[in-house]
Amino acid sequence: MKPETAEARMLLSAIEHAQNLVALADYDTGRLRYLNPAGMQLMGLTDEAAVAARWAPEFFTDVGFIQAPEMESALLEQGRWEGRSEFRHFLTGEPIPVTLSTYVIEHTEDQRPAVIACIAQDLRTAQEHEQRLHTALEAAAYRVREQRALADLSQLAVDGDLDHVLVAAADAAAALVGVNCASVARAEEPGAVLRVLAYRGQPPVPDTFAPGTDSQPGYAAATDQIIICPDRYGEHRFSTEAMNSRGLRSGVCVPIGAETVWGVLTAHSARPRDYSDREVMFLRSVTAVLAAAIRRIEAEDALRHLSLHDSLTGLPNRALAHQQIDAALDTARGSERTVAALLIDLDEFKTLNDRLGHAVGDNALIRLAEQLQSVIRPTDTVARIGGDEFLIVCPDTASVEEAITLATRVTELQLGADSAGHELRFTASVGVAVAGPEETREALIRRADAAMYHAKATGSGYALAP
Repeated sequence: MKPETAEARMLLSAIEHAQNLVALADYDTGRLRYLNPAGMQLMGLTDEAAVAARWAPEFFTDVGFIQAPEMESALLEQGRWEGRSEFRHFLTGEPIPVTLSTYVIEHTEDQRPAVIACIAQDLRTAQEHEQRLHTALEAAAYRVREQRALADLSQLAVDGDLDHVLVAAADAAAALVGVNCASVARAEEPGAVLRVLAYRGQPPVPDTFAPGTDSQPGYAAATDQIIICPDRYGEHRFSTEAMNSRGLRSGVCVPIGAETVWGVLTAHSARPRDYSDREVMFLRSVTAVLAAAIRRIEAEDALRHLSLHDSLTGLPNRALAHQQIDAALDTARGSERTVAALLIDLDEFKTLNDRLGHAVGDNALIRLAEQLQSVIRPTDTVARIGGDEFLIVCPDTASVEEAITLATRVTELQLGADSAGHELRFTASVGVAVAGPEETREALIRRADAAMYHAKATGSGYALAP
């Protein structure tokens, strides 16, 4: 074919670059007039001479010929036919399923078909293309779910508490990797049992994972490596007893943390399976978000601790002591419980500081803080509220006598000598106040303070507020 016009040349160029078979043939004789390169390749024809030697009916297998009457009738009546058919490869004889569109493009003087055009698509490649498209769409949908899950987790990592972040991480791992269960576990110290902090999936829910080579999570924590187990049968690096007891065959465990392992993210399946690079990369992304959230939460906890504790002794400070009194008073209202406050002031502490130096004085305060903690109940709180002032909060005090007994113990404390041999003798004045039924924190502390000054003035050691 040698087109004469520019439009015809452009049309021919498009047809020659088409990926589907395009052919022209005489209707009555079936002689081929033209077959584009894609058609030649599909049918196994090497050049134009080979094409010229073929007739259109030779393209069809016996299965394709069955449709010939239907095709001929449609071309005569409607000028076109579309449907599925079957071609035969000229070299191998292999059948080629196709979708076929046939059109009448030129008529005789009596309006019979003269030249027909055929467009055929190889269904084999169409199926492959469809499969590739389906795979690409699945991958795109997975990326969308993955990005959404990481975005949601990242947002929670910015302002959520640790428990919610860990649960969301286990949820994301279970859903995106498509496993039966996922968890976050942590060992409080290297080599210890890993305690399960969050879990999603099939029962039974594990409480702990064994350390080291006694479990896959323990092995991941010990080696600080991603550990993939496609099938527990044949696994020799670590014990798979726990997997077996829970009906699991495969799994992947990813350590959480950068410089040191904070914990392990686990994902396990009840069937043997491989874990793709994309799935492992997603789990690594989840652990990166977790690590960032943990750093943020630990920093906030440290700041909160600093804001509520004395930097020298580590005891609660005034603010935390006030919170403890408020909570104790709220609990005591409407019940038989009472709350006692003991305000402690060291006598002549300034003299000790001036004589031995502030470093010795600081050491004395640290040692006193330790001794005060040794004489209180587990439910009591010792706070440092000033330079040499301490406050003991005693919720649920049984009687005034119990508070006085504690005050006596405080006045009897002795520090002895420090490491340099300095004798750290001191006396303390203690004011004791027991809260009335509707007393406020301010009133309770004010009464304890007044009692402390009375004890200091009289040298009695302690005094009970009226």
